[in-house]
Amino acid sequence: MHHLLIVIALFLTQAHNLANASSNERIIIGWIETVRIMPEKFDLVAKIDTGADNSSLDVAEWHSFMRDDTEWLRFSVKSNNDEIQTFERPLVRYAYIKRKRTEPVKRPVVTMQLCIGNTAFLAPVNLAKRHGFTYRMLIGRSFLQGSFLVDSALTETVSPKCDSLISIDDKQQ
Repeated sequence: MHHLLIVIALFLTQAHNLANASSNERIIIGWIETVRIMPEKFDLVAKIDTGADNSSLDVAEWHSFMRDDTEWLRFSVKSNNDEIQTFERPLVRYAYIKRKRTEPVKRPVVTMQLCIGNTAFLAPVNLAKRHGFTYRMLIGRSFLQGSFLVDSALTETVSPKCDSLISIDDKQQ
């Protein structure tokens, strides 16, 4: 009887693991993908960078202001087809970004809802002066982990399909 209980327990554990594996399937994306910033529904072609901890957005400049006793930032972003969108987000913190052979740079961090395919998460995004780079947005590991696998041979594998703020997960860390 004791052996039968062990076999049943092992069987139930395996069944549970298989069920969780199928519900936790990761989406395969390429090294370049279109990302939608919500709720503005602003699309940008972004580089998926598994070497970066966090996501980064090209902003020429930002302006700080107070709203309800909280510091906010107003900044504008230019899309790949030269559309300009202005955003307002509360300042979360400042990040110090390490750079090779030079001092770290201080960047403001805001929370943005980012969508790839039909998956959207709230994610920390640092605002950077990325002029001179091909892609105005960089998506880092903190957004990707647990949901996406990156195939560096692929580009533009999914289109953003998020249209509202319904059913989001928070990946802030």
